[in-house]
Amino acid sequence: MELIIIRHAVAEEREDFKKKGLEDNLRPLTLKGRKKMQKVCVYLRDFVEELDVIVTSPLVRARQTAEIISQIYYDTKVIETPELVPQSPPQAFLKWLRVQGRNYRRVAVVGHEPHISSFASYMLSGKLESFIDFKKSGVIGLELESFAQAEAGSAQLMYYLPPKFIVD
Repeated sequence: MELIIIRHAVAEEREDFKKKGLEDNLRPLTLKGRKKMQKVCVYLRDFVEELDVIVTSPLVRARQTAEIISQIYYDTKVIETPELVPQSPPQAFLKWLRVQGRNYRRVAVVGHEPHISSFASYMLSGKLESFIDFKKSGVIGLELESFAQAEAGSAQLMYYLPPKFIVD
């Protein structure tokens, strides 16, 4: 099974958006962030030909990133889950993956920092401390024996793609 973990693309600056009097969970992607994510996805399609499902945080910037991925991957279904919000513990998404992921072979996940680097580190090492520098629009591919029986520390790193190596 393959788990592709993606940090959301570049969104509007937090402080500038706050001045508009809007909640941070509504903060959208910038045009530059959208274009960069499209380039990352086109590159990714060269060696990850298809996705079974895209799972995303319900926050606007993650949802918009998931929609871009879905367009590049021929309208792959997007599912929102609160287990991917920034404050959620890595164990919560692992539980989701065991139950909901059992019907899939290749799952893409879109989330936020510090959650997704902590989740990836947890799956690789079994430890909650993150050792991954996860940039916006970055991608990490993990291989697991089974989603239904996934355990912390059971994943193997397949690839790590910081966006600076993909996009000019």
